[in-house]
Amino acid sequence: MERDELLAMKLSQLRQMCKNNGLLVSGNKEEVVERLLTADLGKATQSDKSPGLLEKGKSRLSEDRDAAIDRLISRSDDVQENEPVKVVEEEISLPTPPPPIPEPVDEVEVIDAEVFVAEIEEEVSEISDEIILDEEEPDSITLDEEEDPWTIGIVDESEPVLSADSVDEESQASITITLPSLSDINLTPKMIAALVAVALILVAGSFTLFLSQDSSFQSRELRYGDSMQFDIQSSSIDVQGDDMVAIFRDSAGGPLDDACGELQADITTGTGSIRIHNGDASEITHSSETEYVGAVSALDAFGRAHLAAKKVITHNLDLDLTGKTWREPGTCGNTGWILSDNMVQMTTKSWTDIGDKELIRTETDLSATDADGRSTDLNAVTFGLDSISGLGTVASFVSMPLMPIHLHEFFGDERLTSGSSSEPGETWTWSVGNEKNDDRHGLVYPISMNHEEFDACNGHLQIDLLVKNGIPWPVKQTSSIVIDKSQKSSNCGIIESSISDAAIPDGRITIMMTMYASSSSSGDEDIDWLVDYTSKPGPGEDRPSTSTQRSWGVAMPDESETRSWNLEAALNCLNANYSGSGAAQSIQQGGYIWKAYTKPVAESVNTVEWNLSWVNEDGDSGWTVVRERDGGCGLMEDEMYDSDESADWNKEAIPETQTLAALESRILTSSRYPGLSEYVVESNGAWADDVEYGYRLSVTDQTEILDLVPVSLGDGTVNIVAQKEWTESNKDHTFNLLMDAENGRMLGWIHYSTPN
Repeated sequence: MERDELLAMKLSQLRQMCKNNGLLVSGNKEEVVERLLTADLGKATQSDKSPGLLEKGKSRLSEDRDAAIDRLISRSDDVQENEPVKVVEEEISLPTPPPPIPEPVDEVEVIDAEVFVAEIEEEVSEISDEIILDEEEPDSITLDEEEDPWTIGIVDESEPVLSADSVDEESQASITITLPSLSDINLTPKMIAALVAVALILVAGSFTLFLSQDSSFQSRELRYGDSMQFDIQSSSIDVQGDDMVAIFRDSAGGPLDDACGELQADITTGTGSIRIHNGDASEITHSSETEYVGAVSALDAFGRAHLAAKKVITHNLDLDLTGKTWREPGTCGNTGWILSDNMVQMTTKSWTDIGDKELIRTETDLSATDADGRSTDLNAVTFGLDSISGLGTVASFVSMPLMPIHLHEFFGDERLTSGSSSEPGETWTWSVGNEKNDDRHGLVYPISMNHEEFDACNGHLQIDLLVKNGIPWPVKQTSSIVIDKSQKSSNCGIIESSISDAAIPDGRITIMMTMYASSSSSGDEDIDWLVDYTSKPGPGEDRPSTSTQRSWGVAMPDESETRSWNLEAALNCLNANYSGSGAAQSIQQGGYIWKAYTKPVAESVNTVEWNLSWVNEDGDSGWTVVRERDGGCGLMEDEMYDSDESADWNKEAIPETQTLAALESRILTSSRYPGLSEYVVESNGAWADDVEYGYRLSVTDQTEILDLVPVSLGDGTVNIVAQKEWTESNKDHTFNLLMDAENGRMLGWIHYSTPN
C-alpha cells in the first residue's frame, strides 16, 4: 500500500495495523502513516502478522522504550541538580521495573500500578499531555446517534472504567484524555520519570488502555445557536372550580365563553422547539457594540434599548377540549360540551438582558383552529413578567410544563453524579439517580425535583428529568403539578398561607405533561452574560421619577393640556352643576374616584365623556357618566353598584402616581412602543378612534393578617388602562393595555380576535 492509500484509511484502522505489528499506536494520522512506511509496512495489510515482521517491530519498540526511559531519567536528574526538592519525611518505595512487553493479545489485561504521594516545595513541571482518540469533533449533537461529550480524567480507581477498544469506530464523538499538570501532583522528579515511563510503556506495548470514565453531569450556559426539537406525548390540563376556570375563560376570550365549573384540555399529539437566536451585526443598534454579535437590541418596559439574548419557543399541539356549560346566566349546570380536533400553534419569544440576565420582554403569538376551520388569534406582550393574570405567585409553575427547563439556572456549574442532591434549605429539592443508557438518548442521568414550600401551601409539584451532557435542556421532562390551596398542610407558614389565599383562586388545576427531545444542535458562541456594555440604560434613565409623582385629591391627577376636556374639568363641572349625583356626593363625604376612563363620543368626534366609578367610607359605590356639552356638561348616567360588585374603600392605601397626561404621552410615542401603533395610535400621534383611556385603583381592606405579609398585598395599586373593540374581516377584535401609574412601567398588552 502506498502513502495515499494509507492516508485514505481511518485512523483507527491504521492504529490497528500498528498494534498488530508491534508498533506504537499514538500520534496523529500523519505520524502513524509515517511509522508504518518507515517500518516497511507499505505493502502489509491489516491482517498481515508475519513472525519476522512482528519480531522486527518488537525489537524497534524495545529500543524506543529504553531510549525514552533513559531520556526521562536523565532529565529528572538534571531537575534534581538545578532545583532542590524538599520531600516529606516518609518512607517511600519506588515502583518495581515494568514487566516485559507481552505478545499482542486480543483479551483485555489490567495493569496494576501504585501511586506514591509526597509534597514538593516548588513546582517541578508544567507538563500536560493529551491523547486524542478521534480528531473530529461534531458541530452539532443529534440524539439519534450514540455520542456523548464525556471529558475523561483520572478519578478514583473504584469507579467504572471505559475501555478504549469499546469505543465505536464510527462514532463522531471526540474523547479527550487530559492528564493533570504534574505541578499539581506532589511527586519527586524520579517518581515523575517512572510514572511517565509506565504511561509510555502501556501505550507502546499495545496494551488496551483503561480510561476512568468521568461519570458525571454538568449543565452548561446557553450559546447563541443552541436549539432542541421535542415531542409532546399524551398530556392533559384539568381545571376544576369556576373561579379557576374563569382565569382561562377570560384569557381565551370567545372560544371558552361557554365554559364553567370544569375545563379539560387533552393534548393528543404535539411537537415543539426551543432555540437561542444567533443575531448578526445588523440587529445591534449601536455599531460600537458589535463585539457582542449574537445578541440583539430590544426595548424594555420604558421603551429603552438593551442588548439581549433572544429565545424562541414553538408549540404545535392537537388537543380536545371538554367541560361544563351554563344552565342559565351566572349558574353553571351539569351539561357537558366537547370541542375536539383543535389545533394550536404558538410561538413565544423572550429577550433577556446580557448585562444582568433580567427578562426584558416576552411576546406570544397563538392561533387556535377548531374542527370547522375557525381560528382565534392572540398576540400578547409582557415586560419582565411570566405571569398569567389571576394566578399570582404560582403563575410560573403553570407555564413550566410547556417550557424545557434551562438546567444551568437550577444547577449552575455544579458537577452532578449519582447520589448528588440539593442542600438543606434550597428552594428546590432534587436528587440524581444512577446513570443509565436510555433507548432514545443514550447515556443520561435521571433527576427528580420537587418544591417543598409549594407542596406545603399550594398543592403538589413533581418534575422528573433525564439530562445528557452537552445539552442545556432536559432530553426528557415529565411534570406532575396540582394547584389547589385547599390541600395546604400544617407545614405551610402563616405568611406563605396568606400569600396562597390571596394569590390563588378557589378550585384546582392538574397538569400532566411529558416531552421528549428528538434532536439537538449546539451553538458555537457562548452568550456574554454579565458584561458591562456601554449602551445599557441607567436605573433612572429615560423614565418617570418620584419627583414628578402627584398626591391624589379625589382622583388621579390628569393635567392634560392636549385633550379638550381633562379629568379636572369634568369633576369641576360635575360638582358645580350636579352636586346631587352619586360621584359629587361621595366626594363631599370624603370618598374618591377609584376608576375613570374617557373616550370620544361616537356621534360627535369633538365631544368626550368621562365614566367615573366612586366609593365612599361607608362602602357605598357606584358610577357616574358625565359628558362635555355646549361649554358645560351633561349628566348621562348615575347608578349604584350591586353589593357583590362594590369596590373596597381604603383611602390610606392610595399611592402617589404620575399624571394621566405624562403617561399618555409616553404610550403614544411610537418609537418607545412600536407594537402599539397599529392598535391605538393614529398617524398624527393621537389616540385612534374608540380607544378608552383611564386608570383603575385596586386596594385591599386593611387586616391584621395582611400587616404580617412582607409584600404589597395590603397596598393600593394604580394601573393605566387602554381598551379598544372593533370588527374587521369577519372577526371581533379586542385590545387591552396595562401600565403601572406610579412609575410609568409598561406591564403589557393583549390583542385577540374571534370569529363573529
